[in-house]
Amino acid sequence: MAPARIAPKRTIRLAVATGLTVAALGLGSVSALANPHLQTPGSADTTGSVTDKLATLATASEKLSEQLNAAKLTLANASKAARLADDAATTAAAQAAGAQRALASSLAQQYKAGSFGQTAALFTSGSGQNYLDELQSLSQLSAHQSAIAAQAVAANEQAKSAQSRSAQAVAEATAQERAVQQRQTDLKAQISKYQTTLATLTASARSAYYGSSTPSSAEIAAAVANYSHGASAQDVLAIRAALAQLGKPYVWAAAGPSTFDCSGLTMWAWNAAGVALPHLASSQQGMGTPVDRASLRPGDLVFFGSPAYHVALYMGSGMIIQAPTSGDVVKISLLAGMQDYSSATRLG
Repeated sequence: MAPARIAPKRTIRLAVATGLTVAALGLGSVSALANPHLQTPGSADTTGSVTDKLATLATASEKLSEQLNAAKLTLANASKAARLADDAATTAAAQAAGAQRALASSLAQQYKAGSFGQTAALFTSGSGQNYLDELQSLSQLSAHQSAIAAQAVAANEQAKSAQSRSAQAVAEATAQERAVQQRQTDLKAQISKYQTTLATLTASARSAYYGSSTPSSAEIAAAVANYSHGASAQDVLAIRAALAQLGKPYVWAAAGPSTFDCSGLTMWAWNAAGVALPHLASSQQGMGTPVDRASLRPGDLVFFGSPAYHVALYMGSGMIIQAPTSGDVVKISLLAGMQDYSSATRLG
């Protein structure tokens, strides 16, 4: 893997609630951000103020991206529940129809044999014992009909209940789908603000903005050569899988094979090592065994924010492999240059 594939950019972590507006961030209008010579109310007209806003927007975007992942997981679960409820309703309805047919058949048979009541049984029986036997059969037929009727009523109630649960599950799935669509819209708007602000930086300002977490080519080469030291066999597989994605674009809610977001990358890497992870940083944060920052080893997952809104794969030598933010690519970064570190977990 040639170091030249790694974009010389700094990691951006993203994070804010759905529907976040520029005004809520105190950033003024997009037109003001697009021109560094226009002052935003209450802020200085400086490159530093623009980069501060840029960092805020980047953090906001990643948190929103993770909210989108969470909404998609909820939608998947709701859709599955709707399918199961619908299947249960179909089965219950079939059972109710079958019970009703059985009851109708039993009543029809009784009607056809109506002349053989208790009096008829007395005259047609050849002996006292035959009379008693026929009376017992009539009694059993009545009990059988009662049981069939009870089964039909119960099956009908179960069908109604199952249909109600199915309708509710479908409604919940529909609401979650709308939530996903809204988060997609919000995220696109947030990314647009980020890219508009990024375009206001000069080449030197952009280099300074990205520089704090960018290792040198020599540092990267040394880390790549030594990542297996102290790692388990699963750790090595996960790191190799992540390294194979270097240079691929960040795309929100993507989990490979050609594009990734942060939790999509770690999910992909650890899937290659035989460990299934959810596509959500905060959920990945609760898996595995917690480890201290001082005890990190290659393969550990490192998290930013609590609950986590960003996750990366530690590869040793103080470096991580991550999918940073929109407009960036999967790359190797210095952990020391990252903000909001919160925890780490070990899977292998």
